[in-house]
Amino acid sequence: MATNDETRGSTMKKWVIPLLLLTAIVYLILEFMDTSQKAESIEKARTMQATDFSLPTLNGEERTLSSEKGKVVIINFWASWCKPCKIEAPHLQAFYDKHQEEVEILGVNLTKKDSKADVQQFVDHFGITFSILLDQTGDVSTMYGAFTIPTTIILNRNGEIVHEIAGPLDTDYLEKLIQPIIES
Repeated sequence: MATNDETRGSTMKKWVIPLLLLTAIVYLILEFMDTSQKAESIEKARTMQATDFSLPTLNGEERTLSSEKGKVVIINFWASWCKPCKIEAPHLQAFYDKHQEEVEILGVNLTKKDSKADVQQFVDHFGITFSILLDQTGDVSTMYGAFTIPTTIILNRNGEIVHEIAGPLDTDYLEKLIQPIIES
């Protein structure tokens, strides 16, 4: 009579070989799939419609994403205590100074973990002139999956997400990402 260990080993052997074969087949299908199909599916995933939201600004006005349709929009999620955000802030402002006629930047502060006074101090320190929105509940940052800060979402003129970047950006990288969108 077979022991439990022998039965388990026999059952495991029955599943390991088919599982390995299935994995190999899936790998081969993906490997030999037409590369243009791969690129197309990636591009479709990158150009999904941005979800609309409305948030108060640091100045007390209400700002809605849908009111920016027709513009290239950069949504930047940040916090005043975030060191990479402090490194990134001058780059965002320099980019905005150069491109404010073509691009709108919405700096979405994670106010749930920040005070308005800290936000104002950050804005004053870095001379920020683009719009600062206050995500007081954290709902918008959660909706956009901004779990790492800074996180930047770039929208084309149709309000579609074309880039999602976790981590700080510099002016050169922003130029590289945005210029083709502006020119299209």
